[in-house]
Amino acid sequence: MLKTLLTLLTLSLTTALSAQVIDDDILDSLVSDVQQGKPVENVVIDKPAEPVQHRILVFGDEQLQGIGPWLYNHAWATGFPCFTSIWQESTIKRWAYSADLQYLIRKVKPTFIIVCLGTHDQGEADLSTREAAVKAIMRDIGDIPFAWIGPLAVKSKKDDRTIADLIQQLVGADRFYDSYNLRLAREDELHPTKEGCQRWVEGFVAWLDGGEAAHPIHFVTPTTTVPFKNCETHKPSYQGKRR
Repeated sequence: MLKTLLTLLTLSLTTALSAQVIDDDILDSLVSDVQQGKPVENVVIDKPAEPVQHRILVFGDEQLQGIGPWLYNHAWATGFPCFTSIWQESTIKRWAYSADLQYLIRKVKPTFIIVCLGTHDQGEADLSTREAAVKAIMRDIGDIPFAWIGPLAVKSKKDDRTIADLIQQLVGADRFYDSYNLRLAREDELHPTKEGCQRWVEGFVAWLDGGEAAHPIHFVTPTTTVPFKNCETHKPSYQGKRR
């Protein structure tokens, strides 16, 4: 029993004590005092870390129709409930000035949020209103840890990464996965192929666990795939919930 207890304790002894041979009586006494809640000098209790059970909320534009299944399967393999909301062709402004994100946070009660927006903001000139929109989304998210998957480059937008840079500046590089220069096979100029979406998500989850993210998460790589259970999909004509 003593050996079992000692696996949960790290003993930082004084110089005088550490110079001595520590016999079983001393160790028995230290363990007994810690169990009884008595103050013991130079003893640190190192308890095993409890695994975090996340509830993941993912929201954004129709890129989630491609990468959502891969995100969902990584979460499923890890044991994390994952809830997705897809608003086709949505912009940062649409999410910022509707009440949909607030509604989803109340409903899902997420411990981690993934944002996938910016594709349909590229090439737009009203940067000040889009800056305000990013800040509004951040206010809605509040203290909940999050990561923002940045947009891929769109050639018809003249390869202008202004929006990507703006988002990164506002949310911080450690909360922004920069996708702009990814070279993925495309179905069209906006949307990657199935294999491209898989590569996109694999890069994102590796970044989340690679020491650069503000709130690192380790996702298990799925060995099999399960059907994607999306929570809701809104058409481009959807106007959003009113604040």
